[in-house]
Amino acid sequence: MMEIANDPIMWKDLIEGTEVKGLTRNDQFAAPDNAQNPSAEFEGTLMLEGTQMGMAPELSTNKVHGNDITFFPDVSLEFFTVDDKYLVPVTQDVIPNGTLEKTRSYWDIIVQPGRVWSNLDQDNGWNRASFPFSLVNRLEGETHMGIAMFLYKEDKVSHVRFQIVAQTGPFDVSGYFNAWGITKASYNPGGIDNLENHKNIYRLHLENCFPTAPLHELKQKVGDKNLAVFNGAKNKAEEKHVLQTGLFYEGVLYRSPCHFAAGPFPYGDDIRYGVWSVTKTAMMNVAMLRLAQKYGCGLLDEKIANYIQMPESLKEWNDVTYLDMANMASGRGATTDDPTCYLCDYHRWYLALSKNEKVTESLNYPRVWEPGTKYNYRDQDAFLLGVALEEYLRSREGEDATLDQLLKKEVYEPIGIYYASVNRSIEDNGSSGHPRMDFGYHATLDDLTKIALLYEKRGNWNGNQILHRRLVDSILPKQEPPSLAIPKGEQNEFGPKYYAMNWHIEPYRSPEGSRLYLPNMKGYGGNLVTLMPGHVVGFRMANALTSSDSDDFDSTVPQARAGEQLVSFCKGNDSNND
Repeated sequence: MMEIANDPIMWKDLIEGTEVKGLTRNDQFAAPDNAQNPSAEFEGTLMLEGTQMGMAPELSTNKVHGNDITFFPDVSLEFFTVDDKYLVPVTQDVIPNGTLEKTRSYWDIIVQPGRVWSNLDQDNGWNRASFPFSLVNRLEGETHMGIAMFLYKEDKVSHVRFQIVAQTGPFDVSGYFNAWGITKASYNPGGIDNLENHKNIYRLHLENCFPTAPLHELKQKVGDKNLAVFNGAKNKAEEKHVLQTGLFYEGVLYRSPCHFAAGPFPYGDDIRYGVWSVTKTAMMNVAMLRLAQKYGCGLLDEKIANYIQMPESLKEWNDVTYLDMANMASGRGATTDDPTCYLCDYHRWYLALSKNEKVTESLNYPRVWEPGTKYNYRDQDAFLLGVALEEYLRSREGEDATLDQLLKKEVYEPIGIYYASVNRSIEDNGSSGHPRMDFGYHATLDDLTKIALLYEKRGNWNGNQILHRRLVDSILPKQEPPSLAIPKGEQNEFGPKYYAMNWHIEPYRSPEGSRLYLPNMKGYGGNLVTLMPGHVVGFRMANALTSSDSDDFDSTVPQARAGEQLVSFCKGNDSNND
C-alpha cells in the first residue's frame, strides 16, 4: 500500500518547485479552519507548463493513441475570486489539450471551484489558492479527480503542485492509478470578459445548491444493515470500487465521504464525476422530453431518416423512429455473426473524431431485427439519436439552434444547474463540436439530484412544465413497467428488467409484498441514480470495470431497500406529491 505523507505543503517548496515524491493527505491542500482572507484577489489567467507526473502503480504503457498518459497537460486556466473566499474558474467545460493536434499529453482537463486564503505569518506575504480538477479525454467518459495548490501575490505565482487521487471507470486508459507532480506556472492578471456576470452566476449556483449532510445521519431511519449494504457491494473487491454514495431525502442531499486515496477530499461537493452512460438519461432523455413538451410527443413516432441524410444504400433505416432509438431497438447489431456483442466492431465508431464521421460509422452496422422489437444496447445508436434530436430542433427553430443551448437555457438553468460539462465531437475546423449524448457528461451529485427531482416532480419546476408530463409519468415508479418499455432479456431476484426511453427499469418487491418498477440512470463502472417514491433519490458513483460475480453490483435493489425505510413504497408514484 502506498505511503501517504502528512507533511504541510511549505511555501518554500511551492516557490522553488521542490520535487514531489508521492501523495500527500488531501486535507493539506485545503484551507485550514483559522485561514484568513487573502490580501489580494486573483483575477486572470494561470498558465501551466506540461510536466512529467509520478504515478503508482506504473501502467503497462504510457502511450494511448500516440499521446502520453503520464504527462500533465500544458493549459491556461482563467480564474477569479468571489467574496474573498472562492477561487472560481471562468469555465467548467472540458478544456481541450490532449485531443488537440501536436500535443504531448493525452489529457484534456476540467477545473472546478476552489478556495483562496492567507497564512501571512507562514507564507512570507503570499496568498494560497487550491482547486479540484479532473483529467479527462473527449473520446472517453471517465474523470481522474485531483486537487492542486499554488501561491500568488500581485502579478506573481509559485509553481503549482497537484495530485490525482480517484477516477471513475477507465476504458482506453485501462488501469487504475494515482499521480502527483509540480509544474512551473505564470500569471497574466486581468482580461476576464463579463467578470461581474461570471460572479453573479456563481453566486446563483451557491444559492441553488441543496443543503448537504453526512449519509450516516440517516442510520437511525434507514437501519444499520440497510445502510451497510446500500453501496451494493457484495464483497471487499467490489467495495473498493465505490467512490461515493448518497440519498436525497426531504430536501437534503445526504452523502458519504469520498473514498479517495490520500484521505478526506476537501471539495467533495464540487467533484464532477465522469458518469459514462448516465449521460443517456440525464442529458439525452431530458432533451427529448423537453422537445416533446414544446412540440408534442409525436416526436417519438417521427422517422430519424427525415432529419438525418441517409445514403441510398442505407434506406432500411427509413422506418426507424425516435422511440426505437431511445429504446435501444434500432434493429442494428454489432456484427451479423454476434449481433448482441457490445464491443464487437466498436472502435471504428469510438475512434471516429468528428460528428459526421461518427454519424457515418453509426449508420453502418447490420440490420438484424425489425426496429422496435429487440433491445440491443449500443452507444452508436445513442450518439445518432443525439444528432437526430438536434436536427429536429433545428427544423423547428433554425440552423443556429443547438441541443446544448436548449438544455442549458430551458432545462438546467431553470432548475438551478449553471454549469454542465460534457464531452464533444472533435472537429477539424476548431469548432466546439457536437455535445456527446451517448456518454461524456461530467456531473456533480447536486446536478444529478436536480435532474432526478425534475422527473419526480413530473417534469414541473416551480410551476413551469419543463418536460412532457405524460411521458415523465410513464417512467416514474409504478406497479407495472412503462407501456413504451422493451424487455432487456435480463432479470434480478424480482423479475425481468426493462428499458424505456434511455431509462433502465428494474423491478423491486418490498417485504410487505408491494411490487414496483423503479427507473434508474446507469453508467459504466457502476454509476447509479435511482428514482424512488416520495422524492427519494439514491446515488452511487463507482469505478468497477466488471462485476466480480454477476450483474448484482449494477442492481438498484440495495438502494431501494434503504429508500423504503424513509418513505412508503405501497402506493408507488402516488406518494410523489408535487
